Amino acid sequence: MNTQEQDIYKELYQTVTGDYARSIAGQHAVWERRRPAKHPLLLSMGLTEAQAARFPVFTPSEVHFDADKMLLSGMRSMVCAVNGGMEAVPSIRANMGCGIFASLFPGIVPMLFEDDKMPWVTTHLTKDTIAALREKHIVITDEFRTALDHMANEAAKIDGTGAFVFPLDLQGPFDLAHIVYGDPFFYDLYDEPELMHHLLDLCCYAIELGVDECLKIMPRSSEYIAHYNGLVMPRALGGFKISEDTSTLVGAEHIDEFVMPYTSRVLSHTKGGYIHYCGRNDHLLAQVLAHPLAYGLNFGNPDMHDMDEILRMTAAAGKIFYGTSVKQATETEEAYFTRCLRAATVDGICHLLLEYHGGAPARQNEVQTAWNRACAAVGPG
Repeated sequence: MNTQEQDIYKELYQTVTGDYARSIAGQHAVWERRRPAKHPLLLSMGLTEAQAARFPVFTPSEVHFDADKMLLSGMRSMVCAVNGGMEAVPSIRANMGCGIFASLFPGIVPMLFEDDKMPWVTTHLTKDTIAALREKHIVITDEFRTALDHMANEAAKIDGTGAFVFPLDLQGPFDLAHIVYGDPFFYDLYDEPELMHHLLDLCCYAIELGVDECLKIMPRSSEYIAHYNGLVMPRALGGFKISEDTSTLVGAEHIDEFVMPYTSRVLSHTKGGYIHYCGRNDHLLAQVLAHPLAYGLNFGNPDMHDMDEILRMTAAAGKIFYGTSVKQATETEEAYFTRCLRAATVDGICHLLLEYHGGAPARQNEVQTAWNRACAAVGPG
């Protein structure tokens, strides 16, 4: 780091340092379907004008190979959780894009862009290459080692803050197979099913290898695993997020044959976790809610769902919904919070870890008051 970056790092370190034990305990109670002393809200606020001017912004390509810029970029985001002043727990990761686990395959290197786009895999493996691949060919590559080095640097530099390092972007086996092979994957579910099963087996092995390496680096990973600068999940419930975005694009028979068996293998390896996906697929939803090791659900597009019904279904299945819901334009924050809490509460236990972005830091007290009133009205803790 240069002198200016060292000064900014010290300021960021002081800003994000805190005692997050109460927040972690509250989230832990929700995951275990107990009543916390106070039901948590994963509130983030924007940066103050002074913070926005002081803490630098870097593009994904600028941070990709620069450990100092990766650190400062992640810590800048952590301040938003601190500014929320509620139960969001700040965390940081090596933000290498959703192709990072794909880079464990020989010949797959995510492409970097000059603007603010995340890295993406544009060159895929051929059918013949996949057919010849075996587990011994899936190894820690230079790209993945760079990500692990970033994580180790972050773990060392935030030590003592109370914050967490969270895992690399974990795509589920079906998503990962799509990234590795490209769009022909969809056709070959029909034309080359055995080859696609072989690819999915290799994807599971790559995920298992990468997850185990991440666990070695993340402090406190035997107790908790954090996610996205807010969430903390007990390791006893697995703790890992699995993304199933590509899985929303196929029908029920393909979900049953090509998605869930491999997702189940990963969940067994991690001892559980929560499932994320963008888009909508009702059969996938049913399969996730029925899976004994899928302890939580998260949507990238809550606007595509009847969220009150989703919250009721998730609670009835004994799962936790983590993330955002849909606030109506005419709805006050108190009314919105009350509606979400009621929908997610069964027998006095609320199955919701709501993530909320409250806007300007000056609104912090207003948002907190609305949440507290909603909790008092519903009574989840």
